[in-house]
Amino acid sequence: MADAEQLKQQLCEFGRRAYNKGLVAAGDGNLSVRLGQDRILCSPTLQCKGFMEPADICTVDLAGRHIAGQKRPTSEIRLHLEVYRRRSEVGSVIHSHPPHVTAFAACGEPIPSGILAEPEIFLGEVPTAKYATPGSPEFAETIVPFVDHTNTIVLANHGMLSYEKDLERAFWLTEILEAYCRTLILAASIGKPKRLSEQERAELKRLRREFGFARDAE
Repeated sequence: MADAEQLKQQLCEFGRRAYNKGLVAAGDGNLSVRLGQDRILCSPTLQCKGFMEPADICTVDLAGRHIAGQKRPTSEIRLHLEVYRRRSEVGSVIHSHPPHVTAFAACGEPIPSGILAEPEIFLGEVPTAKYATPGSPEFAETIVPFVDHTNTIVLANHGMLSYEKDLERAFWLTEILEAYCRTLILAASIGKPKRLSEQERAELKRLRREFGFARDAE
C-alpha cells in the first residue's frame, strides 16, 4: 500500500478528476482511502473536491473518531466506514452526485440491466438504497442490505456510492455508471432500448467473473 502522503496526493488528484468531469459540484461528494487496518484518510467537509490539497485531508479511525488533520472530516464519513467495516478488501470509497445517475435517483427509477455490454461486465446489478438524511446514522444504514453484493449503489434522491480495491477502480465504476445513465436518457429520446438476450447476458456475466468484478453472491 502507498504511504500516507502518496494516498493524500491521490485523493486530491481524484477529487480534481471528479470535479472536472462534473461528477461533483461545489462541496458535493467525498472520497476516502484505507490507511492500514483501522485508519481511513478522507476528504474534509464543506470543501470543493476540485481544489483540495494534501494538508486538507483528514484521518479517522473505523469508529469515525477524528485522529489527524486541520479540517473536519466529511459529514458523510459514516457511509464510507460502513463499507470498510463490512468489506476488508475494499481500499477506497467514492460518494458523488453525477447528474445522469442522480436523475434516476431523483425519479425513483431503478437502473435497468441487460442493455449495454460494459455495465453488465463492470457493474452488474445496481441497487438503489432508500433515502435518509445525509450524514445521519440512518443514512449509513441504508446501504447495509447491498454492501456485500455489489460495488456500486445508487442513493435515492441523492447520488451514488462506489467502492473498490483502490481509487482508480472506484472511479472507473463511477464513470461507467454515469456514462451508462447518460446513454439511457439519450436512448429514451430515440425509442425503446433493446434488451440483450439471456444467452448474451450469460456470456457477459462469464466475462464479469473472468475479469474479477463479480461478487461471490453472483
